[in-house]
Amino acid sequence: MTQTEAGNKGWMPSRAAEFLCRQALRLVKGGSLTPAECQRIYDFCGVRPDYPQWRKFLVPLLSLLGLLSLVAGAVFFVAWNWAGMPKMAKFALAELLVAALAVVVWWRWYDSFARSALLATGLSFGVLFALYGQIYQTGADSWELFRAWLFVFLPLALIARQNSLWFCSWLLANLTFQLYYATVSMSLMDSTAFDGLDYFPATALYSYLIVQILCLVTREVLSLRAIKHNPQSWLASRWFSRVMAGFLLLILTFIVTANVSGWGYGSPHHFVTALWLVVLLAGYFFYRYRHPDLCILTLGTASLAAIGCVLIMQMFDSSYDVGGLFMLGCLMALWLAGCGAMMLYLRRKLYESQPVEVSSTEIALLTEQLRRHDLLNQTQIEDIQQYDHSSHLPWYLRLTLAVGGWVAAMIILLLLVLVLYVIDLLNDPNAATVIIPSLLLAFVAGGLLRLQGVSKHHIGLAWGIAATCGLCFGFYLLFEPDWEMSFLVGSLCSVPVLAVMTLAMPDRPFRFMAITALTFLLIFCGDLLGGMYLPPSVRFWAVSALVAGIVIFWLWIVREQINLKGTPFADAVFPFLWGIPSGLILQCFSGINASFLFDVFWWPAGYFALSLETGAGIAAGLVLGCLYQTVVKKTPSAPLLLAAAVLCGAVAFYAPGIGLGLWLLLIARYQGSQGVLAASGCFLALYVIDWYYFLGVSLLQKSLLLFVTGIVLLALAFAAKKLIPARKEEAYANQ
Repeated sequence: MTQTEAGNKGWMPSRAAEFLCRQALRLVKGGSLTPAECQRIYDFCGVRPDYPQWRKFLVPLLSLLGLLSLVAGAVFFVAWNWAGMPKMAKFALAELLVAALAVVVWWRWYDSFARSALLATGLSFGVLFALYGQIYQTGADSWELFRAWLFVFLPLALIARQNSLWFCSWLLANLTFQLYYATVSMSLMDSTAFDGLDYFPATALYSYLIVQILCLVTREVLSLRAIKHNPQSWLASRWFSRVMAGFLLLILTFIVTANVSGWGYGSPHHFVTALWLVVLLAGYFFYRYRHPDLCILTLGTASLAAIGCVLIMQMFDSSYDVGGLFMLGCLMALWLAGCGAMMLYLRRKLYESQPVEVSSTEIALLTEQLRRHDLLNQTQIEDIQQYDHSSHLPWYLRLTLAVGGWVAAMIILLLLVLVLYVIDLLNDPNAATVIIPSLLLAFVAGGLLRLQGVSKHHIGLAWGIAATCGLCFGFYLLFEPDWEMSFLVGSLCSVPVLAVMTLAMPDRPFRFMAITALTFLLIFCGDLLGGMYLPPSVRFWAVSALVAGIVIFWLWIVREQINLKGTPFADAVFPFLWGIPSGLILQCFSGINASFLFDVFWWPAGYFALSLETGAGIAAGLVLGCLYQTVVKKTPSAPLLLAAAVLCGAVAFYAPGIGLGLWLLLIARYQGSQGVLAASGCFLALYVIDWYYFLGVSLLQKSLLLFVTGIVLLALAFAAKKLIPARKEEAYANQ
């Protein structure tokens, strides 16, 4: 078997290849594998892409983004009131897009580009229906538009057999139902999410929930059959089932929460409460014993934790004394700790002898190939086989535990405030009143994080977050004892606290969050200080240089991460690798909403220029970092990355988040991580939506910008297909 066949059968490496490369990094950290040997394993498994693998990734990605951009441009073009154009010309333009996409599908049916075009075709029909309703003013309600759109998507989904088309069909069916009852009762969006469900007729609501359950059951039956007979089938994919289960649990949780708390507007739905219990019990036995799925079990436990916290709050609803509040905090903390322990127990029992969602057969096959090519010896293979998989948590479980850690941290701070109130230290609060107890919390957190055990680490994480928040506020009081609203002082006080706590707390999630906040605050403080002491032009270049330096440092971490794993700084690689881009992401979002943040927090007006400074810094950092890699390091794929850096930098100069999001998609492929690819795609989609909402131009200009973007992306996909070689001489021959 060749190198490419070993670990890179699609546009992303297999989960087995991703897992083995992660284990190779662990061997480098332990000293039993050199960085050079680890790099060869990465190359063999296809995690570090060469030119053909970049081609295999870039062509479908750019094609999909280009087609979606064209469809979005068509949506904005229809939304613009183009009264001066004849009706038939309007229909001709909309139908021309549908016809062109249909020709692509017919011409290249088995090509990935055609499969993306089929999705774009279904989306384009929605544009055509909206145009018909806009021109002829049929008086039809919005739910009828979505119903007609659903009737187009269903045949496409049946023919194409793609999860994306079935997801769109399922989504349209839900929108059709909810918009129908929103027109006959009240708007679904008049209040918070899902409050409109309280106004549905009981029979309709119960039927809707039962249909949701039946859809999930049908999907799981088909999935089990596909896994048994054809594991490579599209039905064997798990993400759609998890989305359906998560949506069902979200609706049930909101309704049951309203039943328990009495916050709902309508009468309580006791049937829904009973249905929620049945779903939890049936789901536990099915996903625990019949078809193990830790993600859905995690969602169910999170639902149980949320409703349990509401029940505890209702127990003390009329108790406002200190003792009642203290008991409330203790019970909620214990309940969250118990739910977290249950998640970790399920993780340990379900995947004790193998990694999550990775086939043991694929791992064994790939490990044998590595041994035959002298990339791993028997001792190293045994070390990998003896690895305690229960210590590695999947991203969704880490995210759930991190959210629970933040909630627990706020509860710990509440309990600390109550203790200080009881001993009369809050009558005249000062910095020492806050700093000393926070230091005690920090010592406890540091001790827990140095103990063995995942559960102890997550308890320590909650204590560490609470201690960090307390220390930041304490040092703020030290420099601003009169509690003046000085964001500059507060931000500057937080920077050294975060830096010291990052060094003191030996925990990757804590360091990741601390470095994320530190990256954001460094840029923020630099802009505030520059606005106070520097001329506007000098401040622009100074802050841009600061952002560029951060980006260059991040690119150096990305390039040298394997070598750094063999140094004493190995534990800092992960937090810096993902903490820095996360801080930049927060900065990009805050730049879009600068006016809103200014209205809420009364920040200085100079903050409006930070978005331009961030974009210029990201562009300069990407170009300079890749230029150094091309000229000095001369890595094989450096010229391609330099061209990508120039394009992403040009986009980032105008829209920082879009340029950064596109670069993160490339980093996801460079890391061979499907999770990072999904997270980067979600960030890019959210940023584009937010960016276009606050973009101060007309709908016509937005549509033209999207059309141009789509054409450029499709042109880049065509260029990648023609210019990047599709094959290379194999590095490893069959033996």
